[in-house]
Amino acid sequence: MLLGVTVGLNFAFYGFRAFLAPYIAQHFYANLGALAAQRQADLLTSGFLALMYATPIIGGYVADKILGETRALAMSLWLGTLSLLLMALPSLFGFELGLALFALAAGVGIPLTVLIGRNYVHDDPRRESGYTLYYLAINLGSFITPFVCADLIGAHFGYRWGFVAAAVGMVLAASLFQWRKHKLNPLLPNGPHLRGPVAIAWVLLAMALLVYPTAILLAFPTVLRWAMYALMGVLVLYFVIRCTRRGDRLQTQRYLALLLLFIALVAFWAFSLQGVTSLNFLARDHVDAPFNYMVFQSANPLYILCFAPLLALLWPWLERHGRDPSTPRKFGIGLLLVALSYGLLAYAINHLVGVDGRIGWLPLALCYLLQTLGELALMPIGYALVGQLAAPEEASLAMGGWFFGMALAYQLAGWIANRTLRAPGAGGTGGIAVYAHVYGQLFGWGLGLAALFLLTAPWIRRLMHGVH
Repeated sequence: MLLGVTVGLNFAFYGFRAFLAPYIAQHFYANLGALAAQRQADLLTSGFLALMYATPIIGGYVADKILGETRALAMSLWLGTLSLLLMALPSLFGFELGLALFALAAGVGIPLTVLIGRNYVHDDPRRESGYTLYYLAINLGSFITPFVCADLIGAHFGYRWGFVAAAVGMVLAASLFQWRKHKLNPLLPNGPHLRGPVAIAWVLLAMALLVYPTAILLAFPTVLRWAMYALMGVLVLYFVIRCTRRGDRLQTQRYLALLLLFIALVAFWAFSLQGVTSLNFLARDHVDAPFNYMVFQSANPLYILCFAPLLALLWPWLERHGRDPSTPRKFGIGLLLVALSYGLLAYAINHLVGVDGRIGWLPLALCYLLQTLGELALMPIGYALVGQLAAPEEASLAMGGWFFGMALAYQLAGWIANRTLRAPGAGGTGGIAVYAHVYGQLFGWGLGLAALFLLTAPWIRRLMHGVH
């Protein structure tokens, strides 16, 4: 049931994410000129996605302490449906209200990832494979949806209808979960949750009051960025105080290990999330392909569908033979692969540009392949790791903090994407050569970070106290 909900939810999310930045540029900022419209679209897209991954910090607390995990997830799915219908409105303000509501709804939806782990006992070796299959379900939805929401419906009937198509996927996910959620009750921990409709009413009221300020915040990316940093500081302070009061040296060191791996997570996704912004525009403007450029948005989920089942079998097989890399080493491998992806793309732009000033589609397809393999090396394992390293009573909050890494990554990804709009060392604009310059820098920085984490992996593992 949870995997079915995951497919529907991610059909909805990746359905509109596939065309979000080009849609914003074309429909709301086209009067500014092509480059200015692209810059505004990058900022709004990155800001929204960052906010969406930041709200699980608060949403995790709401799920742990107020609603309980199943009620929080059900609320998230139904509000997500409403938000997608708001995004289909023709006005920029209505669209931003939809983005704001979706970001808030995503926050209280964080228990979905936690509930996957609750199907396994704490030291069950199948946990990592279970999260790999969960990742497979995410990408089954995200593989199908660009063809349906973007290419089939959006391109032919208008991208506003792509949001409506995405809402259908969310309705199916919400209906399935509402029907079967009582089956999860034996897995849930006891907690001081508010009972009955009172809790739901209070949370809905709080969301209603927050939607408008959140929509306004999206219009000010600098303010949003500093709000993210402040929220990160509050989160770190919370866990420092909790560790001090608990007085548990082992748990404190486990949280330190989680923080170090969190840094690797942010770095990896700041690089990889160029697929939403700069790689999307590169495909549109500078890549020769016999298909719509948005089809590249299905490359990552297609590769995951192909390779995730193999890795779900590989990790337990390596563990049985005593050769399974530790989690910190897997994070280093992920960083190495994403660095190589940009090295490949920078080489192609510098040496394989045709007479028309464009590159072929194969280098970009291989870039996505390397990034996907890096993603599979660290992301499903990261999900499993949070449940093992966090204190049980803080599982949803810790998972929200882990997702917050994606929020910071989207902020950094937006900054990187905007650098592709300026000529290196100058104040003007540039063409495809600017992408080569920026991606070459990502290659160098990525190699350095990968080497750092691969070398320090044994020390980080010691901080994890028995968690592989």
